[in-house]
Parts: sequence; C-alpha cells; structure tokens
Amino acid sequence: MGARFSFFGLGVRVVAGALGGLLCLAAPAAAQQPPLWSPWSSLSPAQPPFGAPPAPAPLKPPLVLLLDGLGVYVENDYVGVSALSRPLRQQGFRTRSDTHFLNRQAGAVPNVVIGHSLGGSTALRFAGDLARRGDPAPLVITIDAAPGSPSCPVARCINIHGPGFPDVRGARNIDAWGAGARFVTHAQLPTHPAVEAMILDLTAAYMAQWSSAQAPRLPEAGTAAPRPRGG
Repeated sequence: MGARFSFFGLGVRVVAGALGGLLCLAAPAAAQQPPLWSPWSSLSPAQPPFGAPPAPAPLKPPLVLLLDGLGVYVENDYVGVSALSRPLRQQGFRTRSDTHFLNRQAGAVPNVVIGHSLGGSTALRFAGDLARRGDPAPLVITIDAAPGSPSCPVARCINIHGPGFPDVRGARNIDAWGAGARFVTHAQLPTHPAVEAMILDLTAAYMAQWSSAQAPRLPEAGTAAPRPRGG
C-alpha cells in the first residue's frame, strides 16, 4: 500500500513539473502577442477619441461673370469685357468669361455680372433669373446694352453707354462721352481707359464692402487691393 502511494505521488510531481515547464516556454511567446483590441487602439496617443472639429472651408473670393457681345466669342485683351479679366483678378476676384449666348456659364452664381452690347442684355436677364430662383442679387454693370434690353431687375445696376444706345430702365445710366470716352467705337468702348477706370472703381468698392462683411469670419482679412489701371 505504501509503495502504491509513493509511486502515485511521484507521478503527480512528474506531471506537475511537465506542465510548469510548458507554461514557462509559453510565457515569452504570449508576451510578444499584440494586446486585445480596444475601441481606442487605432488612435494615436495625442488624438482625442472623437477627433477635433473640422476646420471651416476656405472662403472663395467673389466671382465676376463677363459677357461679351455679338461677334466676340474668344477671350482677348483688346475688344469686349473679357479684357477686364486680368485687372479684376488683381483686385482679388475670380472671373469667368462667356458670350451673350451664356452657353458656358449658365450654372454660375456670380457676385458681379458685366456685359457689353448683347452681353449687357443677357446680363440683365440672367440677373433676373438669379433673383427669381432665390440666389443673391448680383451687381450688374452693362456697357452699351443693346436696344430692347429689359429693365434692371436688381437693386445695384449701372449702364455706361455712348451715343445711339438707350438708357436702361431702373439703372444708374452714365454717359460715356461725358465721362471722357469721346469718339470711341461701340466695340472698343469697354476697353477705353475712362470706361475701364469707372468699372474698376465700381468693382473695387464692391470688393471693399465684401471684405468688410467677411471680417467677423476672417479676422485677418485685408482691405481690397488698389484698383489697377489699364487692361
């Protein structure tokens, strides 16, 4: 009887020793295993659990839509209102050029619309469309708006015209000859220095008002750039 118990005790010690050895071998491997997944395991230590609030989207500068008249279908620096693109960009605007057909920028929502001849008529109609669909009313500037043009549909509307071209109802009408653009052809009126200076004075005033209105949102926003002269 005593011998059986001795052999039994010896067997228990052998089994216990074997299990202890296996646990010692497994311990280093277990230490090398990655920790169990946690909901914050994919976040860096410096990143808060729910992330920082998204930064506000940068504010786009105001957009000027330039509409040329009959026969001026390519943007250029010599004829039509598309020649104003460069000085307007120097003032801080974005610009897009189109024709009186409005076949390239029909979906635009501009802050300012400038049109010459038939482009002036299109500018007035397009401003009316914007107002009817609830978009902000743009500043409208027309140069020699074609006869038969509609009345101005918005609050801010300026029409600069030479002899033979009528006033636009509801607009502030300016005599181009009286402003210094005498003996200038209809096609070249938008690029005459006196007319260009009037237009850029108007857009500079618009940019100054726009920048002032954005000041609470953009504390570091500056004033409008000086009005460049020449096209």
